[in-house]
Amino acid sequence: MQALSHFSYHISNAQCVLCDVQCGVYQDGVILTDPVVMSVSRSYGPTDLGSEGINSFFAHHTCNEYCHSNWTTLRNPVGYNYATQGTTMEYVPTHRSRPSMTMGAL
Repeated sequence: MQALSHFSYHISNAQCVLCDVQCGVYQDGVILTDPVVMSVSRSYGPTDLGSEGINSFFAHHTCNEYCHSNWTTLRNPVGYNYATQGTTMEYVPTHRSRPSMTMGAL
């Protein structure tokens, strides 16, 4: 999965990293779920940690036999520490999509 993340950075022209992918291997194939995309533009929701997240990925990434030496990488990546008490998720306001269908309206 590390090579897939590295490849996503290369193929996106250093604009994003696909990471945190969960995987299930079955007789008839592989299923990938729960992806996180980190982008320079921070346009992929609350789990998109932007350039800091991309830097952190490369600060901890070690190329393996699946990575190609010509793939784009960061020259001097900086690792960031996201450890906080509680959650690392940002607050994202939500809106009720069907207020008339709530239990109080029945």
